[in-house]
Amino acid sequence: MDQIADKQYCQSCGMPLRFDIEEYLGTNADHSRSDEYCYYCLKDGEYIVDISMGEMVDIWVKYTDKYNWYSGTNYTPQELKVLLNKRLPTLKRWCQKENTQCVHHAAINRVRTYINQNLFCDLTPEQLAEMVNLSFYHFRRVFKSITGENVGTYIQRLRLEYIAHLLIATIQSIEKIREQTNYQTKFSLAKAFKKHFGLSMSDYRAKYQSVGNQFVSDSLPEPEIKRINTQRAVCLEVGDTFYSKRAYTSIWKELVSYKKKYLKFDIKNRYISISLDNPIVTPKEQCRFYIGIMPVEEISHRGKFSIQEVPGGTYAVFKYKGNYADLPYFYKTIYEEWFPKSGYYQKQPLIFEVYCNTPNETALDELLTEIYIPIDNQK
Repeated sequence: MDQIADKQYCQSCGMPLRFDIEEYLGTNADHSRSDEYCYYCLKDGEYIVDISMGEMVDIWVKYTDKYNWYSGTNYTPQELKVLLNKRLPTLKRWCQKENTQCVHHAAINRVRTYINQNLFCDLTPEQLAEMVNLSFYHFRRVFKSITGENVGTYIQRLRLEYIAHLLIATIQSIEKIREQTNYQTKFSLAKAFKKHFGLSMSDYRAKYQSVGNQFVSDSLPEPEIKRINTQRAVCLEVGDTFYSKRAYTSIWKELVSYKKKYLKFDIKNRYISISLDNPIVTPKEQCRFYIGIMPVEEISHRGKFSIQEVPGGTYAVFKYKGNYADLPYFYKTIYEEWFPKSGYYQKQPLIFEVYCNTPNETALDELLTEIYIPIDNQK
C-alpha cells in the first residue's frame, strides 16, 4: 500500500517531491525550479540520465534506505519495487516516452511496408522520411534504432536477397533476373552480390538451387491452386524471439489482448503468421516474421502493431493437420518433393499460414493449418 498517497511525485523517478527544500527540486530550461521533477532527474529542462524505466526502478530498489529516509516511509526493497512498477508507467516521462515510441514504430512500420511493396523502385531516405513527416536526420536515427540497420543498407540487402531467392527458386537466366528486378547494370549487380554473399551469382545458384532435383515419395502433398485478392492483417513482428518460447508466448499474449480490446468477436477473425524471407537466403536473426490477425472488419495499427499486406495473386494452398512441431517436415516435403515436380516456382520469398483452430481449443493432432505459397510457372 502507498504510504504517502497524498504527495506529489517526481514525474521521472516517482519519488515524493520535497517542496519544503527548494534545492531538492529539478530545474527547468529557464533555470527556474520545477514543480514536477526532482534534482536527481531534471537539470535545465533535460533529463540528467537517459535510462529505461526498469533501470530507474532498480536504482531505487538498490537504495531503498535512501528512498525511505527522503520520503519518510519504511518500505522493504520488494514493497518498493512493486510500488514503483505500478507508479512509474503513470508518470509524464514514461508516458511521453511510450507515446513517442509508438509514433516511431508506426512510422517505421509504414516505411518498411512501402519498401516491401516498391522494392525495386527508386527509393531514397529523403523521400521515405518525408512520407512519414520526419526530418531526414531524425528518420535515419529512428530507423536504425528500430531495425538495427541503416535504411540504405536495409534496402540493398532486401534487393539482393530477393535476387538470391530467384536464383535458387527458378531456372530463369541471370540476365532475365536482372532485367526483372530492374537492377542498374549486370556489372554493378555482380559486384554487389558477391560482396554481400561471398559468391558469384552462378556459384550461389550451383550451391543452393534445388530446382530439377528428383525425389521419390508415395505421399506428396496436393495443394489447391487458387487466386486470392490482396489481404491485410494487423501484426506484431516476432523476429528472433521465435526461438525463445517465453518471448514468443509474450508476443502472442499481446496479440490476443489486442484482439479482445479492438476487434469485434467474429470466428472469421483468424490468426495468421507471415514470413517475408527465404530462410536459406536470409540469416535467421534478420528474417522478418510476423504473427497477426486477419480480420473481416476495417483495421488500424497502433504502436508496435503494423498493417501487413498479403499480395493478391496465384497461390499453392496446402492443408496440414497435426502438431505444429511437425510442420518443418511438411515444408521439407513441399520444397524437396512437390516443387521440383510441379512446374511451378515460389514467386516471392513469402509464406503465410492461417490457423483454422488453436491449441487452447483443439487437440494437438487435430490442429488445422493452411499454408499459402505464392507461385508462378517456371516457363
